[in-house]
Amino acid sequence: MKHKFLLFLLAFIVGAAALTACASDDKGSSEAVNRVYPDGQGKYYDPADMTQQTDSSAASKGTTAATKTTTKPAATTKPKTTAAAASTVPTAVNPAATSTQTTVQANVPADNISGGNINPNIGAIQSDMQNQIDSLAVTSIALSSNSLTVSVGETSALTVTFRPSNAVNKTCTAAADNQNVSVAVSDKTVSVTGVKAGVTTLTVTSANGHKATCNITVRPSQSSATDDTALSHGELVTAANADRWATAVSDALESLGMARNGSLQGNSIVLTTDGLDNKSFNTVLNEFISQAQSGAEQLTDSEWDSYEFNCVYRAQSNGEYAIVISINEL
Repeated sequence: MKHKFLLFLLAFIVGAAALTACASDDKGSSEAVNRVYPDGQGKYYDPADMTQQTDSSAASKGTTAATKTTTKPAATTKPKTTAAAASTVPTAVNPAATSTQTTVQANVPADNISGGNINPNIGAIQSDMQNQIDSLAVTSIALSSNSLTVSVGETSALTVTFRPSNAVNKTCTAAADNQNVSVAVSDKTVSVTGVKAGVTTLTVTSANGHKATCNITVRPSQSSATDDTALSHGELVTAANADRWATAVSDALESLGMARNGSLQGNSIVLTTDGLDNKSFNTVLNEFISQAQSGAEQLTDSEWDSYEFNCVYRAQSNGEYAIVISINEL
């Protein structure tokens, strides 16, 4: 019994020693484990030194974290694109659209967009502008004379009047209907030069189509005029020529055997100068003599010596002349 107790006591002592050894090994192991290799170079650092380094690193890390936290943009301040902002981005269809265009379009009544008239005021504006343009347009033109007489080689001028007086574009052209005259236009003056004896009609036309005309008579130069020269109406129908025709007709009737009585009155035969134009004095004389003899034959049955006559010229109210023949049976 005594020996079992000793064995038990010995075993207890051994066990206690073993536990003490284990505790000592655990501490050594802890120190070994706490030795680290912070720079990877295999150098041992004492855990006590590591504590200060660890605290410094932790503080540094904390400061860095704080810095990161402080400088990091807050989530609420991050710009966001809202639906309203997105709607304001110009589209590819019409990126140059302006607020003015939108306003004009918005002000147009839906039932007033017709015939290209997008703005309801455009029609009134255009009408007003057209009225102003029309008020300044030439409405008519006139010449300083409606008839003109020039000699061959002579130049005369006509002045063009534009109406209204404040009209714009006061320009014109002029042309004659034959080669009896040459025509030149300078500003408001039309110059006409006689080229060949005869008559012509001059037509002056404004830039917008209004016309005025002038009847022009071209007479031969005075040095070349004879009784066989074709003359214009104004040159042909004069008091002097009418007197000469009356005298020549009287001589022709007297040559037939009729007696001349200067006191005889009446209008048996009347020869007028109406319509005579571009004829010579002799041509008209022959026509008058032929007409006078034909009329006398109808009145006398060619019994010339049984009749008396008188022949004179008279001025007419229209500016023409008449050769008046009075015949009376004896």
